[in-house]
Amino acid sequence: MSLIRISHPTGKLRGRLQLPGSKSESNRLLILQALYTPEAQLKGLSTSKDTVVMRELLERYQNSDHLNVGDAGTAMRFLCAFLAQADGEWILDGSARMRERPIKVLVEALRQLGAEIDYLGKEGFPPLKIKGQSLKGGRLRINAEVSSQYLSALMMVAPSLELGLEMKLEGHPVSMPYLQLTGNLMRRMGFPVFILGDEIRIPAHQLSSPPKTLRVEPDWSAASYWFAMALLSREAEIYLPGFQQYSLQGDSIVQQLMAPLGVEQVFIGGGIRIHKSKPFPIRKELNLINTPDLAQSLIPIYAAFNQELQFKGLQTLRIKETDRIAAFENELRKFQCELESGDKHLSLQGGFKASEVRVATYGDHRMAMGFAPLALLKPLEIENPEVVEKSYPGFWNDCESLGFKLERL
Repeated sequence: MSLIRISHPTGKLRGRLQLPGSKSESNRLLILQALYTPEAQLKGLSTSKDTVVMRELLERYQNSDHLNVGDAGTAMRFLCAFLAQADGEWILDGSARMRERPIKVLVEALRQLGAEIDYLGKEGFPPLKIKGQSLKGGRLRINAEVSSQYLSALMMVAPSLELGLEMKLEGHPVSMPYLQLTGNLMRRMGFPVFILGDEIRIPAHQLSSPPKTLRVEPDWSAASYWFAMALLSREAEIYLPGFQQYSLQGDSIVQQLMAPLGVEQVFIGGGIRIHKSKPFPIRKELNLINTPDLAQSLIPIYAAFNQELQFKGLQTLRIKETDRIAAFENELRKFQCELESGDKHLSLQGGFKASEVRVATYGDHRMAMGFAPLALLKPLEIENPEVVEKSYPGFWNDCESLGFKLERL
């Protein structure tokens, strides 16, 4: 098992960081490019492992009948819909953890549209046998409470369907900003997309003048760790170039969620500057139903400030790279934090004590990066630090550039 010890000798953070491109934007644009605009150039693509996997599989799917996404959940969902409407037969598989992550809602929706998909193992889970063919499209009802990626996968193939697609969303949709991101990227390419309350309508459509270049914004999820770093620092002045004031990414709300603790962003010179500011009273409840990927940036920081707070809307965290709610409970208790949890929530009840402990990462990139800012309080040991490659391969190098000391143990 690999292990690092991370600390910061001064607690002062000053520097400029070029963060990776958005993984969410990159993976959507790669699918849309493969479907509709193969000649278009994609600039600023994420260097994350998930995006590398997506790119490689799209480059070779026509010459391979067995595709393995590893632990890339986005690739599993998006490729399932992509292959269902392509010409050929494939086995779509993943890691042991991927075989535990549900995909039944998406498979059933695709079957309603005419797809031929069979389970090769446990019902409702990968691996899948997919016989691709032209799909008619039309109208369907779909459970929106499990994963927004199912809906995004269907949205992206919709213009290629004979009848387009109309979806009636059942239940309260999770991660709604990600559906808006998918819709906005499609509109940027020239597709008509209508998201109207609990209905999504996308007609069959041929692009008359496809875009020649599409640029990916840096990743706001990656930026969230630096907001957290600034909060726990003694002094902070961090500049992140390339971010847009009116971003398509839902995680751009991170500044509003962390501001009560005392951090501020200013848009300047084509990017954002992060620095400490005056805190103000916080709410006692935060609902992360729309931005679950921010949970691991927010919860350790609110715990470190000894805030009593309930985080709600966390149901998707149970089916991520690990059971993230259980992982939070295990790791925060090492800091003597008092917690209470359920299927959809986690409550912080105070008691946090900065300690030099060893943090387990459970094969989850966000566990490593979400807990790393606590090293500004006390040195930390972090297990399997290489997990950050899934979304932010340069994270530890960026830490060192801002004065953190990393020791390989």
